[in-house]
Amino acid sequence: MPTADCNYGLGRLLACGVLLLGTLFTATTAASAQAWVPPARVGAVNFIFQNVDHTGHLLDDGSLLPGYESVSRGLLVEVDYAVTNRFSITAGVPYIGSKYIGPEPSFFGLPIDDCNCWNTGFQDLSLTGRYNIFNGSFALTPSISYGYPTHDYPFFGEAVLGRNLNELRLVLDAGYRLDAISPKLSIAGRYSYAFVEEVLDIPNNRSNAAVGLGYLFTRRFVASLDFYWQRSHGGLTSTEFETDEQWVQFDRLLKDNSFHIGGTVSYSFRRLDVFGSYTEFVSGTDTHVGRAVTVGISTPFQF
Repeated sequence: MPTADCNYGLGRLLACGVLLLGTLFTATTAASAQAWVPPARVGAVNFIFQNVDHTGHLLDDGSLLPGYESVSRGLLVEVDYAVTNRFSITAGVPYIGSKYIGPEPSFFGLPIDDCNCWNTGFQDLSLTGRYNIFNGSFALTPSISYGYPTHDYPFFGEAVLGRNLNELRLVLDAGYRLDAISPKLSIAGRYSYAFVEEVLDIPNNRSNAAVGLGYLFTRRFVASLDFYWQRSHGGLTSTEFETDEQWVQFDRLLKDNSFHIGGTVSYSFRRLDVFGSYTEFVSGTDTHVGRAVTVGISTPFQF
């Protein structure tokens, strides 16, 4: 029976159990796990579009505050290139559009929110370096990533591009093809710890984890079931903001914890890989409730 070909391309990487994080670009730049890596001098240009519907807010006790809705859309352009068989680099930047659409006046009382206007612009540039340790049936790849704002954009309100903060992320990707069960089955996981620029001397670092179970229906078509967690290390709950200075830094300081579940499908053509995913909020505290739809294409190259 055929096994997954982990040579190159987003679709082929998905066939090996890659996880696409369905998190909004404005919270965490969308990234795919890179446990399996391409060979030297092979790369890909990826175009990823994501639509996120925020249907409400969860408070620090987990209760739902409905009616404060917003929508965000983003296009991520990303280039990935394998310098050697083990070392590869990735650079990407998203263009974001956000709009408040809730029936109630926004929490923040800003004109751009209350007029239900789109706020658009580039968000944060991300640079990543990965070094593969194992690349067989079991794959293990640590990486380091740095994200910084492309410009000094506003971060207060609902219709914002992001948090306008520098981040240094340490990431570990792992994957395993479950040949003992089925050569078409694989599992992949990712853990990321983000050192986030402090605001008002209040730390708010973040852990993100993802696990996905992938099934290779054919050599070209793969689907996966994915689970995503986020835990904030520091920050303030929504009931702990005490000063106007802290309130202006609301999204930057909020202790946002969440759990999401989703599914991804991918199909590899001869010179083009396409994929789509759907992610749904399950539980959390001090976070947005909602769903995300992501679609993308990947064009491989070699030189």
